[in-house]
Amino acid sequence: MAAVTERQILDALGRIVDPEKGADIVSLGMVSGVVIRDGNIAFAIEVEPERGPRLEPLRKAAEQAVEALPNVLSVTAVLTAQAVARGRNAPHPAAGGRTQRGAVAGVSAIVAVASGKGGVGKSTVAANLAVALKANGLSVGVLDADIYGPSMPRMLGIAGRRPQSRDGKVLEPLANYGLRVMSMGFLVPEDTPMIWRGPMVMRGPAMRS
Repeated sequence: MAAVTERQILDALGRIVDPEKGADIVSLGMVSGVVIRDGNIAFAIEVEPERGPRLEPLRKAAEQAVEALPNVLSVTAVLTAQAVARGRNAPHPAAGGRTQRGAVAGVSAIVAVASGKGGVGKSTVAANLAVALKANGLSVGVLDADIYGPSMPRMLGIAGRRPQSRDGKVLEPLANYGLRVMSMGFLVPEDTPMIWRGPMVMRGPAMRS
């Protein structure tokens, strides 16, 4: 079975047009980070932060275009503003090397991995994406907000450890592979039920990584 090539993937994505810019996403330089492994494809589509929410149909169309190629088993496309944030119009770091205040103080970009269905690989995608970003020289933290099965401690090789607190109020993240990680899985034994407040559970599926 012949493996799909990056050229085939880019050719397929070259048929996906950004409706607001009137050109295809490849010629616009929006496609990056193409990964091919045993028929499983992943890539990023770089967009301006303010356009992210309304470009979900474009992301889905890009996935479907690559899924239609022969010998493709799965496709994962993510919208990211990381490369755009490094451009000329990106905010400059504030004094002391910290980025200007955004959604979270000191954090320049947040990548959320979520799904309305369990068991589809959210934790796997989040872990691999975090490690890949770290390998590209970025400072990365992972928040595992999985309510029903927080598995990030096991995936990142730090299961069985418990976070400490210097002031008795704030928990210090644990670290491995250069990543700082916080997870409910650090606080309760595996396969142990826990009680969450209703509002937290309602918000939970939208908060991963």
